Amino acid sequence: MNLFSFILFGVLVVFCRGSQNKTQFIATDEWQEIEDGQAIPQGLHVRINLQTGKKEAKLLEKSDNDTQSAASLSTVPGEGLQDHGGGGAALPYENINKLKEALENIPGDDFKFNEEELKKVKAKFKTYDEIKQELKEVNMEVKSDSDIMSTLFERFEVISKSKDLAETAVKAELDVLFEDLLYLTHQIDNANEFIDRQGIEKIIWPSLNQTESMLKIHGLKLLGTIVQNNPKAKVALFERNGGSVLLTKLSQSTKSEEISAGLYAFGSLVRKFPYAQNELLNPHGYSLLFGVLNKNIELRVKVKVIKLVADMVLDYENALAGKEVDATTRERYESTNLKEGLLKANYCNRVGEFFHQNKAGFVQDEALTDDCVGAMRSVRSGLCQDAWSQCPLFRHTLLVLRNNLDTRLDEWAGEKDGRDYLTEIQQTIDQFVGELYPITKPKDEL
Repeated sequence: MNLFSFILFGVLVVFCRGSQNKTQFIATDEWQEIEDGQAIPQGLHVRINLQTGKKEAKLLEKSDNDTQSAASLSTVPGEGLQDHGGGGAALPYENINKLKEALENIPGDDFKFNEEELKKVKAKFKTYDEIKQELKEVNMEVKSDSDIMSTLFERFEVISKSKDLAETAVKAELDVLFEDLLYLTHQIDNANEFIDRQGIEKIIWPSLNQTESMLKIHGLKLLGTIVQNNPKAKVALFERNGGSVLLTKLSQSTKSEEISAGLYAFGSLVRKFPYAQNELLNPHGYSLLFGVLNKNIELRVKVKVIKLVADMVLDYENALAGKEVDATTRERYESTNLKEGLLKANYCNRVGEFFHQNKAGFVQDEALTDDCVGAMRSVRSGLCQDAWSQCPLFRHTLLVLRNNLDTRLDEWAGEKDGRDYLTEIQQTIDQFVGELYPITKPKDEL
């Protein structure tokens, strides 16, 4: 068989099969399935069998002919309404009487629930008025930082004038109030607004002048937060004689927490502010600051003085030697003569004596040893090298601390991180001893 005969044979087979599939539909009084693509005559009743999903058709009954014409509408979903000719149209429902009956049975406006069921429904659900009230209660008013600050100012004024600040409830309220202010003033814009609202005069100075220690501490911490890394606030506080006030409070205070907060505030003011250093760190200022070392307070607070001086010396050296420092900044730091002022105030000898006198305290607290030795080591070169390298007591204290760490490490049974920390402190002391006494080995003598 050649190719042309084969193709002709295939076409005839397909045509014959198509003709068989599309034979004429012969309607009866019974529902019959309509095959796909099969033509049906006009005037039949057409439906979709919901069980099989197939289209079915039958002859219209006599009752149907009375209400429908030969132009009945097709109700096959997805195929639009097809006009089979004729005029009128009929609704495609088999039993319109049942539909009417269902519509008549829909409850009217006079329908009432059973009282017991009504109570059950009310118990399960809230009324509209109740829902509105609850939404109103949770709809908190959004306030800006400025609005909150205004409220805190007003509240502080009421508390400070009309209540006993020593009462427990009042202390708790002030704790929350100052905590909110601290949170707000960590942002520089809010800190500047606090100053513009005369917050220093209205809140901080009244707090520092109270006899209640807790309120002084709150005021000093707030002041330190406001001026920290905020040049505008530093200038504003200095213009209000804030530096002198802080030095006076440091000299007058006898409690560890007050002095600790005062050092935080004073350090926040003078760090990276050479003008304030130049004005405040005179012989009288140094005397008040270093007087903290002789107070009967916690050792950790005294170490803060040594760390503050180390920070200022580091800023001073960076400003004079830094390549990216502008000429104006360098000139301002040079004008402070910081190192000369510290030497005139006998800083190195004061610290050396303090270090030796508190040897027992450093032996008991390795963290304080780490802080103090690190701060002293940072100012050794160019400031205290001569004084400390020629002081036998200073060397003796370093070796005692170093050997104490040896003992601690020999007996250590804790975690690796703790051992590594002690080893790091020991190495720092070894390096410090090597820098001060380059010929002597660390463990030669006590």
